[in-house]
Amino acid sequence: MAVEATKVEVIAGPNGNAEIFELYESNQPLLYSIHFKGKESEVFMTLGEAYIEAGKQAGVKT
Repeated sequence: MAVEATKVEVIAGPNGNAEIFELYESNQPLLYSIHFKGKESEVFMTLGEAYIEAGKQAGVKT
């Protein structure tokens, strides 16, 4: 089964917008990734980790 990605948040900052996506695959734990300036980040195990990294990339404290 394919991985489904759903946008859950956009962190806006002086460096641009970082989009956080929730990654869902059947019978697997939820994972999170960040899309920033056309690039996709590594996968994060928790939403909190994704928020912190998205804030760093966007240039704001989260």
